[in-house]
Amino acid sequence: MSSALFAFLLVNALLRGLTVPLVQKLKHHDYQFEYDVPSGKWRWTTRLDVSGSSPEYFIRDIKSPFGLLRDSIPIPGVIVQAMSESISELRANFTPSILFGPPNYLVFEVDEGSGYTLPQAVTVTNDGVYGSILSAALTTSASYLRVNPTTVGNLAINESGEFTVEVTASNLLSTSSPYNETVIIQDPSAPNSPQVVPVQIHVRPKSTINIPSPLIVFSVVRPLDGVYAPVPTQDFTLQNTGPAGSVLEYEIRALTGLCSNWLVSWLPSSGVLPSGQTQSVVVTVQPTAYLLPGTYTEKLRVSGYSSNSFVDVEIRLVIS
Repeated sequence: MSSALFAFLLVNALLRGLTVPLVQKLKHHDYQFEYDVPSGKWRWTTRLDVSGSSPEYFIRDIKSPFGLLRDSIPIPGVIVQAMSESISELRANFTPSILFGPPNYLVFEVDEGSGYTLPQAVTVTNDGVYGSILSAALTTSASYLRVNPTTVGNLAINESGEFTVEVTASNLLSTSSPYNETVIIQDPSAPNSPQVVPVQIHVRPKSTINIPSPLIVFSVVRPLDGVYAPVPTQDFTLQNTGPAGSVLEYEIRALTGLCSNWLVSWLPSSGVLPSGQTQSVVVTVQPTAYLLPGTYTEKLRVSGYSSNSFVDVEIRLVIS
């Protein structure tokens, strides 16, 4: 709008290339315009309202050459057109810009057939000019890629928001790994829209829990009096016999918990085991002084996301 002159201090400062203080979280910005017609000068304020999730524009405080606007003063059509163009000019001059990261890309490692992964966060910033508002819509290239929330809005200049991305591997196959997908960030008012966040998903085959000897027997002689002598430890071997690339994240727990007076520990009680690797689990027993002769049993359950879910190891204490 060549006939309209900016009278707002901020706009003048921008045109002169001066540094403008960054003020965020304002509810609105007012910009003053004026237009000359044969009868005199018309003035008005075009308000940019940024209190909502997307910017809105309003015309207010209209002053005619004859003073404040009254019902008896008609607005010339050229002035109505100039007011409309003032809104277009603000939209053109106060555009947001999408800047994402960190991170600039996402990598997920998932097990075949598992549920949702832990979410990873991505930052979005309005890298546009003062007065701009970024309202970004987020979509994904695949149904197994989920973003939350699906919009990050009302971001003033240099203001940042965040969204998270997670993957569900329920229908993903290790034979098709890796999967290369994207998260798309869009705002029609941003000249650099859309922006794309690359996402790579590595799918591991399921592990398999294997314990070659799932039985340990401790034989102890009860003393005539006093405490039991220390019982030598024993161990069992835990294996991940799943396909190459599989990873077993295991946990070991006592199944009944009724062994506190003789089963002391099993170490390590959790860990990570790549395919083809083994782990020795050391079991310690030590009967209390009042434990009578007999046979005592407990099961240690080795579990983890795998093709067979769990394997039990029987721990047997025989006191004679």
